[in-house]
Amino acid sequence: MATIQYTTFSFNKPPLISIDDYEILKEIITEKPEYNITPSSDFVETFKGELIFLSIGSFGLLIALLDLAEWLTWIGAIPAIFAFGSLFSFVPSLVSYLEFISDKSKYYGNLKRDIIKSNNYVEFTNLRNKR
Repeated sequence: MATIQYTTFSFNKPPLISIDDYEILKEIITEKPEYNITPSSDFVETFKGELIFLSIGSFGLLIALLDLAEWLTWIGAIPAIFAFGSLFSFVPSLVSYLEFISDKSKYYGNLKRDIIKSNNYVEFTNLRNKR
């Protein structure tokens, strides 16, 4: 039986921030409440190879659909077939990546909320320990 291999992503919670980091973040968030503390994730960089492969396959499909010449149809169909096959691994990887982004956003959103709620580092650690 064939197996489909795909990449899985999981968010690992970082250790509790230090008192110095807490004070820096508290000051920044107090001055700029809209400040985003969530580290960025680059979708395009993560899936660069897959996106290139799917783009080539889409272009091949377009060539095949134009039906200009039989040999040109085959040249376009070959990458389109491979790109379609790659969707079986791309889609589960994409779902896993979206779950990773959701978990990461939730963690850093709660971290920011706890920084805002707390008046000092001890109060912050108590809030974090309750989660």
